[in-house]
Amino acid sequence: MNKDFFRINQKINLMDILKILDVSEEDFFSQKNNVVSIEKILVEDFVSFENLKKNKLSFFTNVKHDFKHVSSGICLVERENFKFLHKNIIKIPLKYPKKGFSKLLKKYFNQNKINREETLIHPSAIVDKSAKIGKSVFIGAYSIICAGVVVEENSYISERVTISKNCKIGKECFIGSGVFIECATLSKNVNVFHNTVLGKIGFGFFPNKNKTNLTPHIGGLVIEEGTSIGSGCTIDRGLIDNTFIGKYVMIDNQVHIGHNCIINDFCILAGQVGLSGSVVLEKNVILGGDVSIKDNILIGEDSVVAGASKVFNNFPKNSKIGGSPAQDINAWKRLVASQRLNLKRRKTN
Repeated sequence: MNKDFFRINQKINLMDILKILDVSEEDFFSQKNNVVSIEKILVEDFVSFENLKKNKLSFFTNVKHDFKHVSSGICLVERENFKFLHKNIIKIPLKYPKKGFSKLLKKYFNQNKINREETLIHPSAIVDKSAKIGKSVFIGAYSIICAGVVVEENSYISERVTISKNCKIGKECFIGSGVFIECATLSKNVNVFHNTVLGKIGFGFFPNKNKTNLTPHIGGLVIEEGTSIGSGCTIDRGLIDNTFIGKYVMIDNQVHIGHNCIINDFCILAGQVGLSGSVVLEKNVILGGDVSIKDNILIGEDSVVAGASKVFNNFPKNSKIGGSPAQDINAWKRLVASQRLNLKRRKTN
């Protein structure tokens, strides 16, 4: 970890790590670790595997890694990969080592949630007297909480945030610096990172040679539990009905979602994705970086769209999609291979 920005402010012993990861002592000692007392072994740092040394903790997943020079430390590792690591490395058996490492980081370095016993509102923040602020809420400097807003308990509102009239922020949410929210309802445990705009008016209009105006948008934006939205994103509210983001959706930085889109549970949108209006993503859809999807398109459940694809047609569930215009990814790969072969033939003729 970079100690200029992140520090361990408490003693972490190996016993604590095993409890968090739900690894029993019996299971740990059955791996023939050279450990006399779990309680006496401290974790002093979280590091990449290349930098693993005594009293430092990392994880191991890549058997192609240059691991031979690493000979000490504490490592989360799958049982079948024990043979690749030095005998003096303390090995913690785990089915998903990287996931376990992430769980530890969230435990000890989660800056988004700050434990408080009482509500704290910065003196420079403006909070309308009709707003309802729950217990243990933090509201940062120069933030504006408008009339009728509800902020439920244990939520964190950073500095320079604006939450417009009648919006609702659920329990244990994190709202980053510079975020603007209007016409939106957020369920519990939603993370919204810096300089993102939620619930803005959508890009709906009728062209007119004399005067073109945006159509008023009278829908809202609903974001369900556990969803995370990166920095610099824009999500439009609906034209009449709501734009909807489901549970545990992961949205990267610089993503745009147009009005009336429906993003169902567990979808993943990588950076620079752009969705036109009324796009529907069914559950578990993954969009690679720089994917663009035309308006009124439906992508079926459990589908994957390769990065930089441009989607102009509907696709059923379990589709593997790529290219521009997007198509079945295997058909696209065959097309690309054929084009390269034809180009090579022309050059040799």
